[in-house]
Amino acid sequence: MAHTFCPHCMTETGPEVQICPNCGGDTSVQNVGSQLPVGTVLVSPGGHSYLLGAAKGQGGFGITYISRDMESGRLAAIKEYHPARCQPRRLEDGTLQPQTESAEAYRHGLTSFLREAGMLKAAEDIPSVVDVLDYFEANGTAYMVMEYLQGLTLQRLVESQGTTSFDELMGQMTPFLKDIAAMHSKTELIHRDIAPDNIMLMPDGTFKLMDFGCARAMEDGKSMTVLLKPGFAPLEQYTTHGQGPYTDLYALCATIYYCITGQIPPAAPDRMVALQGKPDPLRPPSELGAEIGQEEEQVLMWGLGLQPGSRPQTVSEFLVRLGLEAPPMHPLPLEPPDPPKPHPIDPEPPRPDPVTYDRKGSQLEAVKTFLQKNKLLVGIAAAVILLLLIFGR
Repeated sequence: MAHTFCPHCMTETGPEVQICPNCGGDTSVQNVGSQLPVGTVLVSPGGHSYLLGAAKGQGGFGITYISRDMESGRLAAIKEYHPARCQPRRLEDGTLQPQTESAEAYRHGLTSFLREAGMLKAAEDIPSVVDVLDYFEANGTAYMVMEYLQGLTLQRLVESQGTTSFDELMGQMTPFLKDIAAMHSKTELIHRDIAPDNIMLMPDGTFKLMDFGCARAMEDGKSMTVLLKPGFAPLEQYTTHGQGPYTDLYALCATIYYCITGQIPPAAPDRMVALQGKPDPLRPPSELGAEIGQEEEQVLMWGLGLQPGSRPQTVSEFLVRLGLEAPPMHPLPLEPPDPPKPHPIDPEPPRPDPVTYDRKGSQLEAVKTFLQKNKLLVGIAAAVILLLLIFGR
């Protein structure tokens, strides 16, 4: 049955129009499986109503639909939290219900999905990160409303136009990489799913990172390998432990590698033979005919270090080594403070003279005191003197 709008571009077409005059799409297309039907209206707590069109993508973490704000007419991409591992089923009223044994993991992931949406909305001042317009819970799941990007993914670009040189790519990509560094430092978010199909080249020549919202949600160490993109996911994502900005950096370097060689790097587990002293199957881009300088190639291969500790720890560190960002400036020291004053030492108290005193009567007072305390001795001395006087004549 045809709709009164095109599910592909959301243009109003009127009834009984089979082919959209705007995009040429089939207006009778229907979503399939557990996807919400075309024409579903989602209402957020903020009062926004979103008309859903066709599902534009479905992966291990969620389903993305094109939509239109029914009040403003603005297009938006809506990601529905739909973790495949929990095998949720769609009820007739649109509610999403996970399997009983997965209910706890499902709820944990949903909480993480909403938390990450809030952090992304707070990062709306970072130009290269897709804007989050709204997020809310409904139908037993959660939704993230993002700006609708109309451009060409890096994957489509390479497939249609071929590879590019390293210098040309970095000339366009440097502002994007700086924004990813800012995202890491300002929000502490890690995308965890960076790949050529998640980076959009916009009509103005800038890049946008999209498809947030689920990469962290289901990380509990189980069945993660089926959700990762081989060649772009670093080794630590296969264990889900010890991830950081360097995790996204590996994926960024793998994306650069793909854009300049046209080849996806070997999957990280396949490169583990290098830890056993065998040759790393990851070949330098220059061996594949890529246009890249020797120093730049060394830095790129550094970013593709197999172990997290063997690569730059931040995107900024990677850019500094390429000479595309100034090294961090350490603040100049302030004027040195005045040297601390020595702790005052109490002067030694004056010692009295053993014989004389400052005051004139002190000596007499001492003699008087001596005589009073030693009457017996004084008496004996007087008797001795008297005997000497008598017998000495």
